[in-house]
Amino acid sequence: MHSDLNQNAAVARGLLKENVAQRLREEILAARISPGEKIVEGKWAREYGVAQISVREALNILATQGFVTKGHGRSARVLKLEKADIIHIYQVRGALEGLAARLIAEGKLPVDDMEAAFNDIRHSVNTGDLRRVIESVQHFHMLLLEKPRNSVLREYGRRLLVPLYAFTLMRALVKKVDTGPWERQLGLHRLIIDVLRQGNPYLAEQTLIHVTNSFLQAALEVWAQ
Repeated sequence: MHSDLNQNAAVARGLLKENVAQRLREEILAARISPGEKIVEGKWAREYGVAQISVREALNILATQGFVTKGHGRSARVLKLEKADIIHIYQVRGALEGLAARLIAEGKLPVDDMEAAFNDIRHSVNTGDLRRVIESVQHFHMLLLEKPRNSVLREYGRRLLVPLYAFTLMRALVKKVDTGPWERQLGLHRLIIDVLRQGNPYLAEQTLIHVTNSFLQAALEVWAQ
């Protein structure tokens, strides 16, 4: 009986922090909390009528999702990327995804899961669901980075992509961007799969570097400014 009560309390606490995280995420996406702004735990605890620990746990979730940054012993702040940050991320991302593509081509690794992810991007574009589009594009590129089974490549890729796509969503919603820019990138995502299937490591690597640069130019034109 005592064990059941503890388990129920743990479930309730988990649901509460997820709920608080979702509410804070919507505050961020609606720009009611601005990029770079400090998130004061006590203020939001009072706002939502919850304990401060629930807000802290929610912020840990949002940090994992890339929406907030938390330095050691410092308050959480909403993620803020300057133009230079975005350019630097894409430059390193191109190198990492190029390496992943080379390893995939060398190993003749199957890409059926990436094909399914591509279809998800296309479906999301067709339904006009911007949030789902950005989520599915992130999933596609994480599959690319995970496929070679190189833990260092996967971890550093995740550190770049998770906050980048969180910030992409934040900016795209504020600027009221539709799914058109990602529709125009469908051909590039198709090209990635096709070049991986060809199995030429050098071509795969160079193609990913080139494609990532194209993604950067689109980002600078559409949402980063």
